Amino acid sequence: MRSLIPIPLAASLLLLAVASPSPSPAEAQSVTVDEGVFVISMNGQRVGTESFTIRRSGSGDDAQIIATAEIQLELSEGLTDLRPSLHAVGRDMAVYAYQIKVSGGHQEELTVREGDRRYITRVRSERGEREREFRAAPGTLLLDSDVAHQFHFLASRLTGGATTIPVISPREGRQYELRVSEVGTESIQIGGASVQARHLRLQGEGGTRDIWLDSEDRVLRVEQADRGYTAVRQALP
Repeated sequence: MRSLIPIPLAASLLLLAVASPSPSPAEAQSVTVDEGVFVISMNGQRVGTESFTIRRSGSGDDAQIIATAEIQLELSEGLTDLRPSLHAVGRDMAVYAYQIKVSGGHQEELTVREGDRRYITRVRSERGEREREFRAAPGTLLLDSDVAHQFHFLASRLTGGATTIPVISPREGRQYELRVSEVGTESIQIGGASVQARHLRLQGEGGTRDIWLDSEDRVLRVEQADRGYTAVRQALP
């Protein structure tokens, strides 16, 4: 049985990870799995950046992963700031808790917590508070809108070939399946340098997503063509 951080402590870790410029004592013992900056474009125009860090402590069934980011987008409706923080556990990096704070023209805070074979989402905004439940299907992945680094969790659980993964998109309030297939290995440009990358295609509800990974399965590029969304690493990892 894997050892979990209790929900109150998990929530505290999420808040600390988002709010603190320096790591907590618990985080100081962790290993940085990946970190960097994505440059975000919409329809070919640069609109913002996503600075992220993914840290892990422990290993195997006792692994604890905290992934945080600061995302700033300047869209037609104005400046939007997103602060997501995801807590995953175990060898399969299962979602345990999630929080995202949205500020700018629209103010919102969303949390996700694991319940009895379900995920419970709670949204607080100027319109009030609402709650929703999603089925906790085995292997469920959390992919929030306009958050590129979370595709790390998809890459980490693929075993090769085509596969189908259940997904929750919490701010969209949707649950669906994505079919993942290998497109091949391609040369792409990252920070002016050419690198060989593994190209995966994700198809299902909400359109097609394409992601490119390096040899260590770190996310280099994310595209969602039907929305005109692209996120590309500012520099090689």
